[in-house]
Amino acid sequence: MTQRNSGGGFRLPAIGGSALGIGFVVLLIVGVGLATMRFAQINEGDRGIIVTQGRVEGIQEPGLFFRPFAPFTSIETVNVRRQTRQITQNVASSDKQLYDIDIQVDYSRDSRPDALKASYGNIGVNDEQLHNFLDGFINDALKSASTQFTLDQALSDRNQFAARITNFLTQAPEGQRSPVDQIFVRLEAVKVLDIKVGEEYARLLAEKANLEVQIETEQKRRQQIEAQQANNLFQAEQEAQVALTTEKGRTAAALEAASRESQVRAIQGRYWRENPELLALRQRELAVEMMKNNNLWFIDPNTNLTLLLDRMATGQVPAAALPQLTEPNAQQPAPAPTATP
Repeated sequence: MTQRNSGGGFRLPAIGGSALGIGFVVLLIVGVGLATMRFAQINEGDRGIIVTQGRVEGIQEPGLFFRPFAPFTSIETVNVRRQTRQITQNVASSDKQLYDIDIQVDYSRDSRPDALKASYGNIGVNDEQLHNFLDGFINDALKSASTQFTLDQALSDRNQFAARITNFLTQAPEGQRSPVDQIFVRLEAVKVLDIKVGEEYARLLAEKANLEVQIETEQKRRQQIEAQQANNLFQAEQEAQVALTTEKGRTAAALEAASRESQVRAIQGRYWRENPELLALRQRELAVEMMKNNNLWFIDPNTNLTLLLDRMATGQVPAAALPQLTEPNAQQPAPAPTATP
């Protein structure tokens, strides 16, 4: 309740004044806290760098950052996602040819806390500043790599060209830091997108391609001819082998016939020298033997009777003589033979 004072006014009770003072103090503290509070939402793919009075205090992972009464603290958000840079540059090959090359470099900031702290102190969080440093290193690596390839090699093996650029960006002499380590980034990939040459060189490349096609076609045709020749040679060898085998058989048969002929002549000569009448008698006996059983045998005039008689004397008829004997129909009786002295 209020009370009237002696001067005619009203005054609050003492306890009420104290509550109001406390409320005012609380409101003041809350106001100061809100005014000096630091709040930040860090998304995936980002990192927060906590800076207090110009010094990096820590790294905030993705999530919510809240700190009251932090008037000298700030949160710097840095992008650690994968990014892409495309560079176009005119370079010279090892064979002194000028050409334009387009490459693509994929990279990301090193997300380790120590690397982020060092990157903030050397480069900052602005991507444009990082791109300026990175583009300079890429251009230097591109110039160095182009001098190690001829233009024809660069056109035919782009993967090797990209690998050489990667080596220049990620490797350094002993005791030095590589370009990507100097700017605290991780190299994800390097691709050669396009190589543009002058019109004259493009014409020469087209002529070279046509010539290579002609050479390949000629080589295939030559291989076909060589295969056909090899096949013909094989057939000729087979035919020659068959002819040689046939000729050997004929020669062996002729030699066998000549050997038998010589043996027959030797036997005939021996019989003739020893007893001509015995030779004639043997010939007659052969004729009588063939006309037994009322069968008439016709003997080829070329049959060697001397050899046949000689074998018959021992009880063996030569096989060579038997095929030369032909027998008429056995069912028809032949006329009685007439003996001839």
